[in-house]
Amino acid sequence: MVIKEADIKTGDIETLNQLLLRPDLLTNTRHKIEQQLKFIYSGIKGEKQSAYQLQFHFGQSDDWVVIHDLRLPFQGRIAQIDHLLINRKLQVFVCESKRVAGEISINEQGEFSQLYNGKTQGMSSPLEQNQRHISILKNIFKSSLVALPTRLGIRLQPTLYSLILVSSEAHIRRPKVNIAGIDCIIKNDQLKTKVAELSNSNNLFHLIKKVSSETLKDIAYQLVKLHSPIQKDWYAYFGLSDYADILKVQIPAKPANKIEIKHKTKTIDNYQSDVTEEKHFCITCCKNISLIVAQYCWNNKKIFKGKAYCYQCQQKIKQ
Repeated sequence: MVIKEADIKTGDIETLNQLLLRPDLLTNTRHKIEQQLKFIYSGIKGEKQSAYQLQFHFGQSDDWVVIHDLRLPFQGRIAQIDHLLINRKLQVFVCESKRVAGEISINEQGEFSQLYNGKTQGMSSPLEQNQRHISILKNIFKSSLVALPTRLGIRLQPTLYSLILVSSEAHIRRPKVNIAGIDCIIKNDQLKTKVAELSNSNNLFHLIKKVSSETLKDIAYQLVKLHSPIQKDWYAYFGLSDYADILKVQIPAKPANKIEIKHKTKTIDNYQSDVTEEKHFCITCCKNISLIVAQYCWNNKKIFKGKAYCYQCQQKIKQ
């Protein structure tokens, strides 16, 4: 049964697309944002392919639970798990999805690279990455954060397996020498066979650990409660702020929605004089806005019709 679907990433995609509309973007920053969007779209596609296989083969069974997109913080570390598959024998398959459309190669030193559109580039080891996730998950199971069943007064501990899932159309070039863990790198369409190979064990210890479907669901729900989604600050990530880095703007002769406040100032001779201070506000919600935000609106008359809006109201108008 499927306990949790993948988190929706439309918020990140919308924010990045909004950033691309900024007139002050440097070419290098624009390229980085476009690459980040491609990375997100590619990741979503790869995770969907893996999710389909998991749900097709295990999603309807009471003997298995499937959890997608699980972010688990523990003692200052974070495990970002793409897919988690658990059965009633408390065998846990930690699945890392990799969207590789071309070729993925592993050399004799266990180093990874990928070939796409005729270009080869290095990539971080998904084996090491998944082992870090497994290490954190093991510590969570050993802690009191998840209530596990007991046998003869002994608290049962799940058995964890690592699986690296790559696109079915990808080509995997493996080294001639044996590297620990390399057999866990499989294509999406090999998932059912690999899981059956690892789980169909008559090991007495695994049989003793077998729990009910209700207990299995309870463990899964406990893990989902630990899920801690994060909204990434893309402004900070790309070194941007709300229009603070716009250097040159043209100030219109008669800007809209501006008020002038006159107040008294004192000199050292106790002489009072009138000083005029400009205040700007959003024409929709009346929130105070800075001059640079107002100037951005005035210089985009096609969108804002010569009126000034706060950032939130700008987004509503653009939509």
